[in-house]
Amino acid sequence: MIYPLYFSYTVVMAICGTSTVTVDGKAFIVAIRTDAATSGFNVECSELGVVSQGKTVKGSLMAIAEAIEKHLRSASG
Repeated sequence: MIYPLYFSYTVVMAICGTSTVTVDGKAFIVAIRTDAATSGFNVECSELGVVSQGKTVKGSLMAIAEAIEKHLRSASG
């Protein structure tokens, strides 16, 4: 892929682990990545295509659980 001259691409995230988040009785596996740009963590549930972030791992997991819950609610009606 060719990027315009003004475009700068840097990988700033590294995977630091996975966890399981349970929402409405269903378990979802999420990937946790460090984000050097924000000194925080990004979390992704690839099964649903849902992402979130937070300053701590615990905060990130709480945020992804809320995002998954909202996603499931919007998908069901």
